[in-house]
Amino acid sequence: MGPRLIRALTRLQNPIFTLMRGRMQRPPTLRLWTTGRKSGLERAVLLLYLDDGPRVVVVASYGGHSEHPEWWKNLLAEPNCRIWSAARGAEEMAASELEGEEREAVWERLTSMYSPYAGYQEKTSRRIPLVALSPRESD
Repeated sequence: MGPRLIRALTRLQNPIFTLMRGRMQRPPTLRLWTTGRKSGLERAVLLLYLDDGPRVVVVASYGGHSEHPEWWKNLLAEPNCRIWSAARGAEEMAASELEGEEREAVWERLTSMYSPYAGYQEKTSRRIPLVALSPRESD
């Protein structure tokens, strides 16, 4: 799945997600807002997520494309973000990449939830980042 097709599908999914208020999304879907690393503007994207206690985990797969998705590049520059899902509501979060054994254990759970992730990893030479979004501590 190329970047143009991914963008087209996202344009179709966004109004459906908004109309349904995120309900009846399987696998579970959230809206992630990041700050554009170049523009400084807020950017939003819909992503599948794995609920993992107080945090959620999202996958920077970009359909197995050779480049990282823009939202992940934005989070690398500014890890503070926000999410909204029907199950969790609105949350202020901070992003970090999962590594090592923890990554491997979560990867198994993610591919059980959404099997195409395994194919995306086979399709690309880059290691697909698993991104933990954890509740931000209040100041």
